[in-house]
Amino acid sequence: MPPSMVGESAAGTLRRQVVRLALPAVGEQLLTLMVGIVNTMLVGHLGAEALTAVGLSSTIAGMAHIFISAVGTGTTAMVAQAVGAGNRPLAERFLEQAVMVALGLGLLVAIILFPLARGALVLMGAEGATVGMGATYLRCIAASLPFSVLMFVGNAALRGSGDTRSPMIVMSGVNLLNLLLSYGLIRGVGPLPELGVTGAGVAAATSTATGGVVVLAALLSGRAGLRLSRLVNRPDRQVLTSLLRIGLPAGGESLLMHGAFLAYQRSISSLGTVAYAAYIIAQRIESLNSMPAMGFAIASTTLSGQAIGAGDPARARRSVFASLQLALCLAAVCATLSFTMPRFLLERFTQEPDVIAQGIAPLRVVAFAQPLMAIAFSLSGGLRGAGDTRSPMTITGIGSWCVRVPLAVLAVTVFDLGLAGVQASMMLDWLVRCILLGWRFRPAAWQQRTAKLSGELATAAANRAP
Repeated sequence: MPPSMVGESAAGTLRRQVVRLALPAVGEQLLTLMVGIVNTMLVGHLGAEALTAVGLSSTIAGMAHIFISAVGTGTTAMVAQAVGAGNRPLAERFLEQAVMVALGLGLLVAIILFPLARGALVLMGAEGATVGMGATYLRCIAASLPFSVLMFVGNAALRGSGDTRSPMIVMSGVNLLNLLLSYGLIRGVGPLPELGVTGAGVAAATSTATGGVVVLAALLSGRAGLRLSRLVNRPDRQVLTSLLRIGLPAGGESLLMHGAFLAYQRSISSLGTVAYAAYIIAQRIESLNSMPAMGFAIASTTLSGQAIGAGDPARARRSVFASLQLALCLAAVCATLSFTMPRFLLERFTQEPDVIAQGIAPLRVVAFAQPLMAIAFSLSGGLRGAGDTRSPMTITGIGSWCVRVPLAVLAVTVFDLGLAGVQASMMLDWLVRCILLGWRFRPAAWQQRTAKLSGELATAAANRAP
């Protein structure tokens, strides 16, 4: 076979691997987001105050997941590298230690968040009835955290092992349960009481907690070559060090991003309840449209980590760019829909004319950010798979705090540009990130990083050999 045909065949095989991993991951991410979207759509018909309560509470809950997400990032990368190196026992040790840490963090965050729910909402700018509704919703989410973290970290380990289908199936069940409970408890269907926003919180908490139990049961019985032998284990210093080496910068990245996001949302909430409600819906649509890019980022992380573990950094880099190309194609479709059909999309969430009118312009601005987000997600995912979480953290800090937040404040306080101006600052943030991530991904930097990691993996495997 001619060399060109060999290259084309290899590229085709790589794209198929990316699609095989990415499509279930896209489904999982979409279904994860749908829990919040379903609740937003159902609560949106209760008015702007209810919508704002759910939006602010979800943002605070996202902050609570920062360090748990850090454990998940480290778990995916380290399990992927261990699987790529053919060391399943090591992958299982990473899983055991990650579950133990995540469970402890989930309990700690729940204990802290439950009594501080009301104060956190006031700090975010909530007023009047929004505070009471949001506090109840947030406490429901806090109560489910010890179980939901098991689902989060367990799914992260499964993705690292190359199984993106099982997490998608679990999230399908979670969404179905959430939909049925939300519809019944928000509106009071049949024997169920009419609880409004509280019903949405109870539904979200119950469905995610159930998902955690299902994932835990699957891992205890053995899934995708991974078996969780026990829920609480003796701390393994070497394994925990490896997880934290990757996870802590990922947590720092999430902290920087969510902190900036809170400041960003604080600027938006100063525009009033109607403007904030319009932003919440536009943000939900933006998140929905970014799900394909996030799914391909997961494929990028998994394939990059497995190739690094197998000692093939060139294939790892090719995997990342194959994921990026496919993510861009889907991002173009989503961007076109957001730009050409903003009113139709907004009407799926609310029928309030003022909210719809204020949401059209920012949603069109979001359309231009979709391709940039696809690029940034794929490149960041590839770096994480290779064990480099410090670069994404630094780049996120620069983009969010040096670009997004100051420009958003200026858009509101100086130039009076409203929601469209605030969203434009978000688009420029993603542009800066793409440029910096592309620089970090240049061949010389990639070769230097992967050579160092290969040596670390070889040493770690030798140290942990039975």
